[in-house]
Amino acid sequence: MSESRMIALDIDGTLLNSKKEVSRACAEAIREAAAAGKTIVFCTGRAVSELKEFFPLLPEIRWAVFASGAGLYDIERKKTFALQGVPRAYAEEILALAKTKDVMPQIVIGNRDVIQASHMARLDHFHMEIYRPLYEQAMTLVPDIYAYAKSCREDFLKINLYHADTAERVRTRAQLSHLPIEMVYSEVTSVECSAAGVNKGSGLLRLCEALGVPASACVAVGDAENDLPMIRAAGLGIAMGNAAENVRAAADRVVADCDHDGCAEAIRLAL
Repeated sequence: MSESRMIALDIDGTLLNSKKEVSRACAEAIREAAAAGKTIVFCTGRAVSELKEFFPLLPEIRWAVFASGAGLYDIERKKTFALQGVPRAYAEEILALAKTKDVMPQIVIGNRDVIQASHMARLDHFHMEIYRPLYEQAMTLVPDIYAYAKSCREDFLKINLYHADTAERVRTRAQLSHLPIEMVYSEVTSVECSAAGVNKGSGLLRLCEALGVPASACVAVGDAENDLPMIRAAGLGIAMGNAAENVRAAADRVVADCDHDGCAEAIRLAL
């Protein structure tokens, strides 16, 4: 797809292998794409605070669609913009339900990512132990996440609810289904809650508009349910070999998995 101008990359399960590393082949493919004049973009569920390790590693990438489309970030200027938060009444209802359950809430705000300090000892319980080094570096820890949420006046761009098992995740999604919000599954047991109409696809389209790039000139690469909107919005949607079955079915192309440099393969398809 030589007419492509932008390449949007999911991070976990796509750019990163199962050890949460960027392979040499992927880094080289990004450099090649940048040298060919392509704009490479992070398009991720992560918060800005969880992206900072990649900025010096991949200096060719200037832009990020973060918090699953709820915000855009100019890495060079260190500036968030086009933020779209969950309406406060809905956020309060989401967290009120979470408080009744064995759940680890994670609140994404424009410049920080917040969890309850006591949950750091239970990351394995919530199937997030692999992220411990990242959490230790990037998270803002508070004594009581619910008290923090009540006192915080900033917009919540996204609320992640991490469960102990997938069955309870399904129940949580059903219990919140009456709210006019976006909900998708991510990681092993998480439900991501965003404002209505906010997803990686809408975020990618807003960045395209800001940069003057038509969606038809975009390539989007991902593996999970929350990547579906951007894969469908792009001119070329590519699924990783490790992607969920419905993501592979929706994609135009399927490449190798994240442990066999599928992301590098996808980038080179855009050159």
